[in-house]
Amino acid sequence: MGGAEVQCYMIAERLALKEHEIHYICYEKAPEPLKINLTIHSIGGNSSRGALKHVTSFFSALKEADCDIYLQTCPRLATGLTALFCKLHNRRFVYRAVNLKDADLSFSKEYYWPDVKWWFKKAYSYGIKWADAIVCNSVRVAEKFKEKVKSPVIVIPNGHPIKPLENIPLKEQYILWAARLTDVKRPHLLVEIARRLPQYTFIMVGKGRYKLPALPKNVKFLGFKTGDALRSLYEKAAIFLNTSLIEGFPNTLIEAGMYYTPYVTFYDPDDVVKRYELGFHVKSVEEAVQSIDELMQNPDLRRKMGMNIREYVEKNHNIETTVKLYEKLFKELLNEV
Repeated sequence: MGGAEVQCYMIAERLALKEHEIHYICYEKAPEPLKINLTIHSIGGNSSRGALKHVTSFFSALKEADCDIYLQTCPRLATGLTALFCKLHNRRFVYRAVNLKDADLSFSKEYYWPDVKWWFKKAYSYGIKWADAIVCNSVRVAEKFKEKVKSPVIVIPNGHPIKPLENIPLKEQYILWAARLTDVKRPHLLVEIARRLPQYTFIMVGKGRYKLPALPKNVKFLGFKTGDALRSLYEKAAIFLNTSLIEGFPNTLIEAGMYYTPYVTFYDPDDVVKRYELGFHVKSVEEAVQSIDELMQNPDLRRKMGMNIREYVEKNHNIETTVKLYEKLFKELLNEV
């Protein structure tokens, strides 16, 4: 599961705790029986996602769930299949967008689309066209969708469970980078930045098919981390570095903010980093090097921006507020029936 799927699961879990009947369709079975009103439907991890077997398994899972509203996230064949199922069975379909790429229906290389098949383009475009609502996690993504579609487009921020902290965590002198290892996340920029700042330690977390270049001695690659291990890295990091060029609203900004960690980023979602002084928005390796060095040399500035980013996520990205907005949307859609 990536960040988008984790976000959906957190929303589903909390809706279930509020006594809504929730069904979650995925490719693998739950590791243990759930104690809340949430049913997992597995469609088989070994099925080819473009094969007939996958299509029939997916439709069977949708039918078995028998829900009033279906929400699907990320551009997939499933986008079109879910929209078709809802149209055939008079159910409501909500598409949850997570990236500027989602709103690019021209499938251009500019937004890091791979070479996709014609049937994928048709299926995804069909799903977007017939969505009863499109939920975006940032204003910028919503505006791009509004240029292309007639469906209602609304903004619901990503949310996380933000626990109170008695004190600002004790920071260590390293810069954290955490992301999927893919072209769009541009991990090679981290390597170049680290080479230019040999006096600082960089910790790299992630997995994927991207072939990393040779890492300098000051980069520690830890592979894939989750749970307490990942939270501890955020908590102790002096700075978080995001090298992605295309995003929606990155979960890493919220995760860094929960632990008072300033954010140095090549992508500023809705310009919040600049407006609220959460860190630095940079546009080149040179600017990133300069910003990281300035923060590392200035503990007072790090502390100030750390306080800013914590305050920002507390006010804008609490999971309970996010869930209330989804609940409101779902009730509105059902009242239309």
